Amino acid sequence: MTLQEMMNNLDQFGESLNDLQPEIENLMSDIIGDMKRTAPVDTGALRNSIRGEATSNSMTIFMNDYGNFQNYGVGPSPKSGTIKKVEFGIQPRPSSEPFYMFKTRKFGLRAKEWFSLEEIKDQFAEELGAEIIARTF
Repeated sequence: MTLQEMMNNLDQFGESLNDLQPEIENLMSDIIGDMKRTAPVDTGALRNSIRGEATSNSMTIFMNDYGNFQNYGVGPSPKSGTIKKVEFGIQPRPSSEPFYMFKTRKFGLRAKEWFSLEEIKDQFAEELGAEIIARTF
């Protein structure tokens, strides 16, 4: 490979990173579909509230706040063992970091994990990385 060919490949690589929005939207659609399939359902309001927004380099997932409360649990105290530490990046942030806590109740809401932010991040990185490599080489 000549120096000029290498520089052309680097230019193409840079150009391929300019707008990943279509790939991010496809990936987001898959992730939202998975979340809707695994969301706890009573009235369907939580499942129906799950949606996302994609930009050229990121995605954001929205849902009713109580989806996080169900996923991480809300405890009467952190020692109850029925709640999970809320992962970085989850909104709303617990006022009693790092757990969601009731202020005056004796009983909590047991965590029922139905999504993992870490797994979503890993899936996003793996699939987007594969797309970038496919575009480039």
